[in-house]
Amino acid sequence: MTPLIRLSQMFPQAEVYAKCEFLAPSGCFKIRGATHLLEHLRRETQTRLLVVPSMGNTALGVATAAREYGFQMVGVVPQTISHDKDVKLKALGVELVKIAGGGTDLLNRATEIAKERGGYFVHPHLDPLWTDGYQSMAEEILRDLPQCRSLVIPVGGGGLLMGLAAYLQRHPADVRLHGCEAYNCPKYAPFDHPRTKTIADGLVLEVPHPPVQARIEELRMPISLVRDEEIVAAMRALYWRHGLVIEPASAAALAWIASNDQQLPQPICAVLTGGNIARADFDRLIA
Repeated sequence: MTPLIRLSQMFPQAEVYAKCEFLAPSGCFKIRGATHLLEHLRRETQTRLLVVPSMGNTALGVATAAREYGFQMVGVVPQTISHDKDVKLKALGVELVKIAGGGTDLLNRATEIAKERGGYFVHPHLDPLWTDGYQSMAEEILRDLPQCRSLVIPVGGGGLLMGLAAYLQRHPADVRLHGCEAYNCPKYAPFDHPRTKTIADGLVLEVPHPPVQARIEELRMPISLVRDEEIVAAMRALYWRHGLVIEPASAAALAWIASNDQQLPQPICAVLTGGNIARADFDRLIA
C-alpha cells in the first residue's frame, strides 16, 4: 500500500491528490503486477524462470518480487537503459540482455528467449495475471478518496490502464479515467506529427496493442499528449513545492493536470508511477 497525499502547494486552487507509487518497494507501481503474477505461478506451475521485457521499471518490479519468491529472471532491456536502473537490476541478480530498439523490439526478443529457455514470458501490458495486480491500487484510491472524480494516469504499453479499468468495471464508481502520453512518442492518442525521442522513455512503445485500443474505445477514455518541457516543469514543481522526486514517465500525469486542472471534475488523483531516476539525471533535467 502506498500513501495518497494532497498536492496543495503545487495546486493551491484545485483539489489534486497524488497516489505515490514511486514509494513502492521497487520504486514503481510494477511491484503490484509482479507480486500478483508470482503468487499465481508459485501455486500453479513449476516454472521458476521469468523472461521480462522492460524499459527498466517492469524489470525492477519483477526482480524485487522474484528474489522473495525464489524465481530467476532474464531482463530484456534497451541498450540505452539508464545507469541507475542497470546497477539496481544487476544488484538484484538479474541476467540482462540488452538490445537495440524500443518496447516492441523488447517484447519480441523476450518472447523468443522464453521459448528457447522454457521460461515464463511476462507480458506487462496484456497478461491479466499481471495487470490484475493493479486493481488493488484503484481499491486503495477509492477507499482513501471516495469522492474522487478524475483519475489521471501515464500510459505506456497500457498495463496500468487495463488493470484500473478492470477494477472499475467490476466496481462501478463515478470516476473518469484520463490517460497521458508523451507528445514525442504517442501510441493511443490521435496524432499527425513525426515521432521523436522523449525523456519519458518508460512510455515508449512503437506498436499499440489492439486490446488496449479496444478498451480505450469502450471506455471513451481521453488520451492527451504532453511535451517534454511540460514534463520537466512538473518534475521541477513537485520537487520544489513538495520535496518529491519522480521520473519523467511518472510526471506525465501531473504535467497534463497542471494545464487542465480547472477543466476536470474534482477531486483529481494523479498516479505517480515511479521514481527510478539517478539523482544526477534528475538534477540535470530540472536545472
